Amino acid sequence: MIQKTPYPVEKFLRTLKYNPSERGTTCGLTDLTLAQVQRLADAFDLGRVIQMDKPLTTQCNTTDPFKTGRGTFLLRARHGEEFGERVEYLHCLLDYLNHHKFPTAEVMRGSKGDSWTTWGDRIVEIHRFVPHDPGVHRDWRRMNAAASALGDLHCCLAKAVAGKTPVPPEMRNDVSPEQIWTLLDESEATLLALAARPEARTQEAIEVCRRARQMIEPMLRDYSRLVGNLPWMTIHGDYHFWNILYRADQIAAVVDYDFVQERERIFDIAYAMQNVVTYLRNTHGTALRNWGDLAWGNARIWVDHYDESTHLPLSREERRWLPQEILRIYLVGVATAILQDDPVDLILKQGEDLELFIWLSQQKDFFV
Repeated sequence: MIQKTPYPVEKFLRTLKYNPSERGTTCGLTDLTLAQVQRLADAFDLGRVIQMDKPLTTQCNTTDPFKTGRGTFLLRARHGEEFGERVEYLHCLLDYLNHHKFPTAEVMRGSKGDSWTTWGDRIVEIHRFVPHDPGVHRDWRRMNAAASALGDLHCCLAKAVAGKTPVPPEMRNDVSPEQIWTLLDESEATLLALAARPEARTQEAIEVCRRARQMIEPMLRDYSRLVGNLPWMTIHGDYHFWNILYRADQIAAVVDYDFVQERERIFDIAYAMQNVVTYLRNTHGTALRNWGDLAWGNARIWVDHYDESTHLPLSREERRWLPQEILRIYLVGVATAILQDDPVDLILKQGEDLELFIWLSQQKDFFV
């Protein structure tokens, strides 16, 4: 059995609350002069800078496109919690993926082979820009392609890390059931403190937290044992459809490997399933009588597409645990809503699909 190392919830909270504009240090192209950007381009032997484009919105890192005579590139200034060994580990994996033709962004290297430098207290890297269609594209053809790509990615990652010492992320985008319980407990107390007699919407948010806590309670005792007995491997860690770039109906790239880590491999599948389940609900007509009326066959097919591509098809135990893992990851979003500026609105928004995910979690053999 693999022992899961306890992970401090404070690291996860910093991930959620981090805002580059609050750090007070230079971290993006908008803060640099053209001459400074040119110095960075020279360090990676990219030629003369001819244009700086509008920065892209990301949660933790800043990502700034710029053009030179040799193409379009992305300058990524990593969050202040990152460290060199971790970045080198990720770049080694990305080099392997590119070498084996898996669609992802190429890491640029300088004349001495360096793949990153520093700017102030930030680690800076440059990737080649991957042309792609704008926006998030979700239809079953594209989403099924994403399932197959995840299977291919797991195959590649399993080989890429062979013989390498893993370097875990300094911050993660997930917390344990015990930490979810604590956050939900704190959420309820915070909401109650907003007013001596909470208004209706605040009371609704409190009820969402109580319902979520009711559903996480059964996992408090058995989660570590169950997950520890499932297959573990190096996974993407943030596999959702905003991190999949398309060009026409082809996957142009899978991006954002900042949360690559070793853990139960169905985390990637359950994480992506948040998007799949939401899509099922959003594309259903108005005549929905019960949750079983949704086109769940498409969700099962999505998992089957993964199995057809990966090196090790999902075991019966993984398929049986998958509904619970989907719910657990959903409850992370409910629990962490309290950390944001308008917690009542966000908890209510996060809680809109709570009963749907609870219903799914109770279908034990749904994906078997």
